[in-house]
Amino acid sequence: MKDSFLKILQSEGKKSYFQKIYNSLKDTETQNIEIYPHQMDIFRPFDYFQVNQTKVIILGQDPYHNGFADGLAFSTYKKQTPHSLKNIFKELLNNYPNTVIKTNSLQEWAQQGILLLNTVLTVSKGQPNSHYNFGWQSFTKEIIKEVINQNPNVIIVLLGTKALKFYKELNLNNHNSKNVLYTSHPSPFSFNKGFNGSEIFLKINQRLKELSNEEINWNLTKESKYDSFTKSFK
Repeated sequence: MKDSFLKILQSEGKKSYFQKIYNSLKDTETQNIEIYPHQMDIFRPFDYFQVNQTKVIILGQDPYHNGFADGLAFSTYKKQTPHSLKNIFKELLNNYPNTVIKTNSLQEWAQQGILLLNTVLTVSKGQPNSHYNFGWQSFTKEIIKEVINQNPNVIIVLLGTKALKFYKELNLNNHNSKNVLYTSHPSPFSFNKGFNGSEIFLKINQRLKELSNEEINWNLTKESKYDSFTKSFK
């Protein structure tokens, strides 16, 4: 973890809500319930750049609950592509038809300054939203507030009504509304309610260009950690 994010974690870790998170995770473990992602990957979004280097935040909900979670929102090490990620790739290829996708790992996006952040950082196996009441949202809100405090021009991508509600609860006065991009969640249930045809990836790069920031190269060329990748999305 980069030291500027570690500083936030150390500060928040002293607060009572964080002790509740820790206790809730320990209680879940004592029931022999598997938790995703692996504990080494829970804070993985904060491994790639410093707080003030954050260019884009893509806000998810909670990790995949079926063993696919790798710590980065929407990303997976696995060869099989989760439905939401499949729809993300469909829209990406509509925006940039020549994009190379050889892996389901979104690490290359993270390496360019994209914070792939779920509002809730853990989940129990087979139980979506099972850690919703653990208190993770208090932590992720502090992360986002500090990112915006250090970089008011960071772009926030809100996918779905839950992400929009979460953002509104931050009550941010120092964040330019032009840097907020909203569309529906890429899940099969809401893909055609806005995400499909949203041109969200084009809009991210357009806004980065307007801010005189380097645009994102959306190619995913590195093989995933555990499995080879062969599936086509065209």
